Amino acid sequence: MINALLAYLKENIDDKVSINVLDGKDRFPLIILELYDLYQMKILDETCLLIGIINKAPGLDEIKKHIKLLRKNYDGPIVLSFKSITSFRRKSLIGNRIPFVVSDGQMYLPFLGLDLKRIAKEHIEPIEKFTNSTQLTYLYFLYNKNLQIHGKDLAKKINVSHMTASRALNELYMLNLLTYDTGGENGRTKIYKRIDDPEFYFRGKEYIRNPLSQTVYVEEVTVDCLVAGLEALSMISMINPPKRPVRATSKQNVKAINKHIVKNRDRIADQNFVELQIWNYDPKILSENNYVDIVSLALSVSDFNDERIDQAIEERLKGELWYTE
Repeated sequence: MINALLAYLKENIDDKVSINVLDGKDRFPLIILELYDLYQMKILDETCLLIGIINKAPGLDEIKKHIKLLRKNYDGPIVLSFKSITSFRRKSLIGNRIPFVVSDGQMYLPFLGLDLKRIAKEHIEPIEKFTNSTQLTYLYFLYNKNLQIHGKDLAKKINVSHMTASRALNELYMLNLLTYDTGGENGRTKIYKRIDDPEFYFRGKEYIRNPLSQTVYVEEVTVDCLVAGLEALSMISMINPPKRPVRATSKQNVKAINKHIVKNRDRIADQNFVELQIWNYDPKILSENNYVDIVSLALSVSDFNDERIDQAIEERLKGELWYTE
C-alpha cells in the first residue's frame, strides 16, 4: 500500500517525496503500535507523521483519541493512510480536519493546501459472482501460490486482453484476495500476489461458479480437449467411470465442432457418443494433466446431487495444500 501511495505522490504531487519507516517508534504507546504502521513522510518540503492502518480502520472517535496520543510525542502534522475509503468516512475526516491520503489518489492535506477527492458519487456494484475472466485469474493464482505478476504478463498467461486482465486483478484486489506492490522500470507497475492459504481459497470460493456453459454430444473430438466430468473424477478417486467419455473445451472452439454435434436424441440415447462440455474459459490454462483442474471439476459435477460424488470431491480437495477445514 505504501509503495503504491509513494508512486502516486511522485507522479502527481512531488517527485522528491519520501516515505520511510519512523525511527524511535518505541516512544509511542503500545496501542498505537498495534493499530498503525508509523512512517516519516517528506512532501513539498514539509515533514509529517504518516500512520498506516494495519487491519480494520478504527471509528472516527477512536481516530481522534489516537491522534491525541500521538501529539504527545510528535509536534508536526499527522496524516492517516488508507488503502480504500468510503465517501462517508472521507466526508467525516474532512469535516473534522483530519488529514488523510488514499493510494488511489484521494487526499486531504490542509497544511499543504491540498484537497484532492473524487467529486462524483461513487457507484460500485457489489460483486456477487466472478466473471469468467476473474474466475480464471482467481484459479490461476490458486494453483500458483508464489505467483507475482502484473497485468500485461497475466494477460499472456491466461490468453485475454490486457484490459480484461487488469479488470480481473482489480476485482480480486477489491475483494481483498490480492495485494500489490509497485515495481518495474518506472517503479509504478502494480505487481500482484495473492493472500495466504487457506484464506485465499475459502474467501474466493463464495464467488466461483460452474464453468460449464453447455453440454453437447459429438461423433468425434476434433479440438484439443481435457478429460472432464465423472470420467475425470474417476481418474482421481474411487468413483466408477461413466459409460460415455467426457471431455471439456473452451466455448471459443464451438464453431470448430458444430458440424460434429449430434442433435438427434434417440441417437444420443442409443449410441456411445462423446459428451463434450463447453466451458466459459479454456480448461487447459489451469491444468498440468490430461484432465481438468479440481476446483472447476467440483463445480461442474455439483448438480449431480450424489453423496458419493460429493464425498469423492471433498476427499480430493482435502489433499490440496491450499485447502484445510
